Amino acid sequence: MTTTPIVLLVLLSALMHATWNAFLHASPDRLWQVGMMAVPQLLTAIVGIAVLPIPPVEVWPLIVLSACAQVAYTAALIRAYRVGEFGQIYPIARGISPLLISGAALLLAGELPRWIAVVGIACICTGILTLALRGRRLSGDSVPAALLTGVFIAAYTIVDGFGIRLTNSSGGNGFAYIAWAYLLASVPLVGAVWTWRGGWRGMFLAPRRRVTQALGAGVVAQCAYGMVVFALQFLPMGAVSALRESSAIFAVLLGWLFMQEKLNARRLVACSLVVGGAVLIKLGA
Repeated sequence: MTTTPIVLLVLLSALMHATWNAFLHASPDRLWQVGMMAVPQLLTAIVGIAVLPIPPVEVWPLIVLSACAQVAYTAALIRAYRVGEFGQIYPIARGISPLLISGAALLLAGELPRWIAVVGIACICTGILTLALRGRRLSGDSVPAALLTGVFIAAYTIVDGFGIRLTNSSGGNGFAYIAWAYLLASVPLVGAVWTWRGGWRGMFLAPRRRVTQALGAGVVAQCAYGMVVFALQFLPMGAVSALRESSAIFAVLLGWLFMQEKLNARRLVACSLVVGGAVLIKLGA
């Protein structure tokens, strides 16, 4: 199979990821939105655990830790989108995570970054600082909130990396690990909205357009992830991860097109530095 269709598939996945985040940012009720988005994830997880073997006992602490990190990430994301612009929050949150993952690899595994990764780290730091500045002042709570979101992205990415490797090395199925992590992460989100809205009727007691949009965003998120998993069968992991970083560019464009956010040279250059730095880190891994 030629690589061009796979590359285009990954780029489409990046656009879809930025799109569901844009829907979340634009939602007037983000807690309800993430709860509804988690419904398709919950259903997917239930199907997965029904047909896949139970993961080995030694990976269960990592499954629980991954689910906790995903719930914390969701809470941090809601907070970040409440205090900052989409075109600022998304690139920072997505861009800082490869830097943190490289730092964790150095601390936990003693993996020294190659020179190309060091250049990437410098690009990300410069880009984030540029995105954070408005004139000469840091832009309030939005940058710390975006950075915290990136910390949790890095956390569940690192945990899942170890968890899937341990699952496979123990004779288990990596998709079973993912299914159980999804189940444990989606139940609190759906449960919180279910309790807050007084059951399923209350959850779905909203304009049909909003319900359809929220559930559709959840399906889009699932499809975007599935596209990446499919692409990993044909392209190296580093290449897929690097291509996915283009989602930050899509986020800036979506913020400009649909949210009337500013699109100036400073923001474009800063976003390009973050994306380019993330790509260099992935290629230098």
